[in-house]
Amino acid sequence: GMFARSPALRTTAAKSVRSSSVATWSMAERRPVIAGNWKMNPETVDDAMKLAEAIAEKSKTSSAQVVICTPHPFLYRAGKAFEGSNVELGAQSIFYQEKGAFTGAVSTCMIKSVGAKHCLSGHSERRVIFNNDDTAALIGESKDEYDAKLNTAVCSNQLSKDLKGVTKEEMKRVTIAYEPVWAIGTGLTCDAKAAQEVHTYIRSWIAKMYDQETADATR
Repeated sequence: GMFARSPALRTTAAKSVRSSSVATWSMAERRPVIAGNWKMNPETVDDAMKLAEAIAEKSKTSSAQVVICTPHPFLYRAGKAFEGSNVELGAQSIFYQEKGAFTGAVSTCMIKSVGAKHCLSGHSERRVIFNNDDTAALIGESKDEYDAKLNTAVCSNQLSKDLKGVTKEEMKRVTIAYEPVWAIGTGLTCDAKAAQEVHTYIRSWIAKMYDQETADATR
């Protein structure tokens, strides 16, 4: 899910193509996802509405699936601004329980009730700053891990934990985003070639754990 979160998981071609029809499906019919994460921004609901309305208008010419993840206080109002546009609403974090004595927590049924269809999960800032455990959707390595050429090993470990117990059928609702931690707010950037190499690895990992059809369909 990021989710802005990094480019949606995709590859230039399936590693092995059994027929031209398979190649056409994996490249042409896997709809791109463009996801934006507002983090803890903007400062007021008025500013949030201005930004949401501008994004909603610009999205009308996009053929991609557009997802905007806002802070919880802005979800309802932003969702109203996105109505009739090409933008779908997302939250930035959730707790696994539906209700109970969990001060400050937000459940899936709560965000769904205000119109959210998506949620970021496993963001590096939640793991590092708030000590949240690894969860599904966003994966990536630290600068030390990148320099040690451990990026694919780290992603493999995170995927193994994040997708534990997730069935092939449930994978249809999972979006994976590769977001290297060392490129968040540091001024450093992950170039397209390096990101594509990790995307290709992730898709091969999914093919090994599930099957090629699932790997081709996962975004």
